[in-house]
Amino acid sequence: MIRNPNHIMPRRITYIAGVLLCLVCTGTAQQKEIIGYFPSWKWNMEQNRLTPENIPYDKLTIINYAFMYPRPDGTIVGRDSVGDALYLAGPRGTRLTDLAHRRNVKVLLSLGGWEESGNFPAVASSSSLRRTFAEACMNALRRYDFDGIDIDWEYPGYAEHNGTPDDKENFTLLMQLLKDSLQSYGAVSGKPCLLTAALPASATQAAWIDFGKIGVILDQLNIMTYDFHGAWDPLCNHNCPLYPSMGADSTRCMDAAFRLYTQTFGVPASKINLGLPFYGRTYAGCTTLNSRHAGTDTIHFSNQGASYADILARMGDFTRKWDDRAKVPYLVSTAWNMLVSYDDEESIRLKAEYMVKKNVHGCIIWEITGDYLPDGTTPLLNAVYQTFTSAEPTIH
Repeated sequence: MIRNPNHIMPRRITYIAGVLLCLVCTGTAQQKEIIGYFPSWKWNMEQNRLTPENIPYDKLTIINYAFMYPRPDGTIVGRDSVGDALYLAGPRGTRLTDLAHRRNVKVLLSLGGWEESGNFPAVASSSSLRRTFAEACMNALRRYDFDGIDIDWEYPGYAEHNGTPDDKENFTLLMQLLKDSLQSYGAVSGKPCLLTAALPASATQAAWIDFGKIGVILDQLNIMTYDFHGAWDPLCNHNCPLYPSMGADSTRCMDAAFRLYTQTFGVPASKINLGLPFYGRTYAGCTTLNSRHAGTDTIHFSNQGASYADILARMGDFTRKWDDRAKVPYLVSTAWNMLVSYDDEESIRLKAEYMVKKNVHGCIIWEITGDYLPDGTTPLLNAVYQTFTSAEPTIH
């Protein structure tokens, strides 16, 4: 607050003005973004299926529909055509976008994903393919009534997904074209649309992004602060530590990623959403942190990871432990000789409190079907929402 020593107001007026200034400039905790990714392919879950009808919209501000992705010719296609038909193309009033809008929740189309990012480098390298891609995205917005675009290119410059050194400039060109297209669409439709991107927490991968330009182009930056460790590492450790665990790489945690973006790349915290995982990582053949393992457990859990709901269903088979350095729990089973890294209500609440303290814009959740329980409750999402809405406003 700027003070003018030459102007003295009565105490009551000063107090009211101060309150109004805080409300305008700092915002309240309730205004934090809570973005949940909704996977198109989860329609075939046998039980505990979260559908557009039972999504807890009151605890979300944005839903990112995942995924569509670019074909080599620049057009786009859905990852799961059955899910797209069920969730996007039904009768008016029953679609995901219709149900969300009825509750004042936006729905963005997310394009890419880990398995479907291989065509981005070629598409982004060609001006004609960039235009085709942007036009396809705008057509999807019109057809399904989306409120914007989320690009999940994993990652520019990543050789295993056909990345090249040219991706750094081409990613900027692609995002600028999408931004221009969204603004033109909004001017005609009268509907402002958002452009966001899911971005790496690793400094190695983030080096292929020009944040001086991307930070301006994007409305929000979604930092994927999870998968810091997994079965791909020689030693087991936490999926999403808030701070580094004893003996672990100090750069592989949420706090380090936040500082990377704000201090190194100069991105304002007010544009950042930090990632929360509603799933865990399993390790076979080990029961202690920082020990060698035999890969992902595929006997008791899926080889794609373990949802929080799946973990809760087997909680009685494990001993819960707490890493007070990393501020996350983990589970151990000596009978099964395995370890599970995951987040529960306690660790999610601590991360949400961290976000409030750091004045970030909000959070992204991968993904919102993960904590949907048989009784219809969503304990992890509840922890986020309650923390954001009960926290005191903070001064930027």
